[in-house]
Amino acid sequence: MLLLALASTAPSHAAEVQFEGFYRGRLRAFDTLSLARDLANSEGFAMYGEHRLWLRPRFLVTDAVALNVDFRGLDGVKYGDQPAYYQTYTTPAPTVFELGLEAPTSDTDERAPLLDFTVWRAWGEVDIGTGRLSFGRMPMHWGSGIWLNDGVSLDRDFANYGDTTDRVAFDALIRDEFFVRVGVDVPAERFVNQEDDTEAIDLSVAYRSEDITAGILARYDHSGTRDQNVGPLNVFTLDGSGELYLGKLHAAAEVVGQFGGGDLDSGANDVSITTFGAALDADLDLGPFVAAVRAGLATGDADPNDLNLKTFTFDRDYSLGMFLFEQPMPTLATTAAAANDTNGGRDYSEALSGEAIGNALFLRPTISREIVDGFTVWGSWAGARTARAQKINNTNQSRSYGNEFQLGAGYTGIEHFSATLRLGAFLPGSVYSVSADGVTPSSFTEAAYGGQLGLRVEF
Repeated sequence: MLLLALASTAPSHAAEVQFEGFYRGRLRAFDTLSLARDLANSEGFAMYGEHRLWLRPRFLVTDAVALNVDFRGLDGVKYGDQPAYYQTYTTPAPTVFELGLEAPTSDTDERAPLLDFTVWRAWGEVDIGTGRLSFGRMPMHWGSGIWLNDGVSLDRDFANYGDTTDRVAFDALIRDEFFVRVGVDVPAERFVNQEDDTEAIDLSVAYRSEDITAGILARYDHSGTRDQNVGPLNVFTLDGSGELYLGKLHAAAEVVGQFGGGDLDSGANDVSITTFGAALDADLDLGPFVAAVRAGLATGDADPNDLNLKTFTFDRDYSLGMFLFEQPMPTLATTAAAANDTNGGRDYSEALSGEAIGNALFLRPTISREIVDGFTVWGSWAGARTARAQKINNTNQSRSYGNEFQLGAGYTGIEHFSATLRLGAFLPGSVYSVSADGVTPSSFTEAAYGGQLGLRVEF
């Protein structure tokens, strides 16, 4: 109602309003993410639907001034459920690794925004002649989205989150080909008048022509001191990305390196950080078939409990499939007495992989064909293994995450509407075949089956 009122009001200096957004309805069914059917607490068959609404009105106040607002509603709310607070499986990474500003939030958890309908982001843009000044709470995205991912631009069938920061930035376009941006961020504010905040500065330079886009982003993050027992954390990130269109070939690649050290909120002090991540997405039009591949690397750590952090974790909105690094596995069922609004009746205490790619080498080739105009079918295989063997009981555990097979169909024949159906099977690898001690066999060895139906209206 507020948006309608704003759009219909005609003051003496009315602003032009442009809208962008989508609504996604997603139905998922799995049997079983527990990777075991004979356990007493196996989840068995699970089926549920989810909402996601995103609206971005852009108010063009004058030719030089614009206001952007991101609204988000019913985000992740299950069909038949009430809006509540976000409850995510993944333990939040240090602020410098994931930009998770949300608003509004609960009183007890800054990462628990309301799920009904809320202002997600708001930022202004001013053309000052030599370039553009941007300021406010805005999305962050770069390259293929393996590190900075706004949660709305790519993989809309799977994106659930989105990186957000408070920033002031200036960017300029030089000779219609070179793009330069400098920005100052405040990703986390804790206590006023104390040296406890996180600040960042970044510089990005990019080149764009009709066929090639390439750029590099350099960013420095500093987290201050909150008390005498926690020192600062400093991280430098270098992110190079590129995209190529060459005839029937399209390819995009991104490489990220993070270096630094300091003290973490978890209590670990004097840590050293050296991580790398890389991804390649390419497709070739072979007419009538299209061959595509997604491949990448996220470095791992032989000893994740020491002070040398070497595991790179992709952004959670960069997806490989319906199972691998998309669903926590194994997922078990809680007892009826233990089920509550927080856990949703699920137990993740035995999960050996989560909803983000980390410590992994992965590959996903896909073959697709358009049957008729607007209707496409495809098949894919995805496989992954640990990038770095973890040493458990003095034994290197170089293991496979498993294999995911998928068949799908998509329809885009009606303007502003899309529908996708995916059916898949996941065969767990040796990562799930032994318990945490690296020796005792586990029960999580059975195949999982699932499907996903996505319906989306976008504009």
